[in-house]
Amino acid sequence: MSGEKLRTTEVDGVPVYWLPGPGALRANLWFRAGMADEPLPTHGWLHLLEHLALHGRDSIRTPVNGHVSLLHTAFDVEGEPDDVVAHLRDLCRWLSDPVFSDLDHERRVLRAESSRRGGNPVGSHLLWRYGARGAGLAEYDEFGLHTAEPDGLRELAARAFAQGNAVLALSGPPPAGLELPLRPGPRMIPARSVQCDQPLPGGFAGRPTAIALSGTAGRSSEAGAMLRAFERGLQGGLRHGSGVGYSAWSSYELVDADRAMLTVGMDVIPEALRSAVSESIAVLRRLRDRGPDPVELRDDLDARIRQFGTQPAHQWLPFMAARDALLGTPVTSSVEELAAETDAVTAAQVREVALSVWRDLLVSVDPEGAGDPQLTWLGSPLDVVKPSDGRRFRPIHPESKGALTVGAAGVYREAADGRTSAAYDEVVGMLRYPDGGRQLIRPDGYQVLVEPTLWHHGVQAVALLDAGVPPALHIRLPERPKDQIPYVKVRRIDTFRGWLNRPVVWVPFLVLVILAAVLTIAPSEIGSLLARALPVGIAIAVVTFFKQRRSKK
Repeated sequence: MSGEKLRTTEVDGVPVYWLPGPGALRANLWFRAGMADEPLPTHGWLHLLEHLALHGRDSIRTPVNGHVSLLHTAFDVEGEPDDVVAHLRDLCRWLSDPVFSDLDHERRVLRAESSRRGGNPVGSHLLWRYGARGAGLAEYDEFGLHTAEPDGLRELAARAFAQGNAVLALSGPPPAGLELPLRPGPRMIPARSVQCDQPLPGGFAGRPTAIALSGTAGRSSEAGAMLRAFERGLQGGLRHGSGVGYSAWSSYELVDADRAMLTVGMDVIPEALRSAVSESIAVLRRLRDRGPDPVELRDDLDARIRQFGTQPAHQWLPFMAARDALLGTPVTSSVEELAAETDAVTAAQVREVALSVWRDLLVSVDPEGAGDPQLTWLGSPLDVVKPSDGRRFRPIHPESKGALTVGAAGVYREAADGRTSAAYDEVVGMLRYPDGGRQLIRPDGYQVLVEPTLWHHGVQAVALLDAGVPPALHIRLPERPKDQIPYVKVRRIDTFRGWLNRPVVWVPFLVLVILAAVLTIAPSEIGSLLARALPVGIAIAVVTFFKQRRSKK
């Protein structure tokens, strides 16, 4: 294990972390800006800037790469010192004064990349936990690829890629001539992650024949130890024990400067879904109540410490330091320091992490495995508000029971799949299709879908929505394929059935039948009473008819 301590210096106002080591020089320029910092309408702008900045710079001699995570954007380069110096200089100049001649090209590239990208369990848990903002954006399409324009991208680059928002990590000493000509600017402080307001522990519909469990805890070595214990528990119980699952996996995802989301999962055979959920939760409950087995924990920590020495420290410690420095958290200065921190983890600390995970546990499972009494099944918003004012629209299909109300402050929709509402001042984005389709996305990720083809005067409903939602939140999308636009085919029998279902039709008919029956039995006694009541009944029927017509306009 290396006894070298992390070195630090400064170049053009940018902190630089490094350790001496052999081999080609690797440089990693980090910025404290990531997906969690983007609002939904511009989600994908950082990814687009990262691609534009590296366009045409890759070579066999000097390979380059970049990535955007929840909290960071990073640019990698590896090669001879002179080549690394030249690349970093040119990269920083572009970041300080970006050129967008390749904007449409890279936009198309990223759209193609996005179309091939499938969902993953960790992204689903981030979405259900954080909604359509912050860390939850990891699961959303990059809608910003449709809204990106040079002025907005240039303003974002000035904030995200500023001198005060950067740290450089090197796998060797800073080479001669190194310069980082970035614009001056402050550090972007990471926002605290905010979870959706929903009952937990909870469950939601996940990938078929699979389960995944997640919770949050403070960033720490004990959190990592607990995650590994949880994964081993699933592997031992579901695969080696009951034999209903395959290989377990785990994920540790930073969601802000202080907390991480811990996730474990496993594919299971369909007939064992219900029991697999119960067994998985039982593993977490044992860790929560009793903590890990002390001998097993000791073996795990020793194995972890040995791993620190399997890869030279100069290839990973400076890069971990750069990430933490940007988050404002303490920087680990040596492998020995990290090993000592790991060695000090106790069973009681791991148990506390398990308790934290239990408090906000989310479980994703195939709907066939739903129904565990320990979980609140999530699937519809809790705070549905029907506007007190506004215009009501009725469905085109005469037998539909839905309702759409568009008010001055929000929209309410009721359909067979449930009720949703959205206040305009809380919406985080509205998808706009050229055919008129609209999707208002709430902060918790629930949506209000309005298709003008399904409602009488639907075009007018869309016009009211467009006027109510702030223009900055409009996300204009390209045309949809014809088969994705919903249409209603109304047959004559549907119209007749719908007509019969109206109270204004069947109530008077029922009254006439009853009156006819009574008159048949006792005509003389009822005749005088009917003569007095008939005008009143007719008046009530007329008022009811016109009142119902007004409510359905």
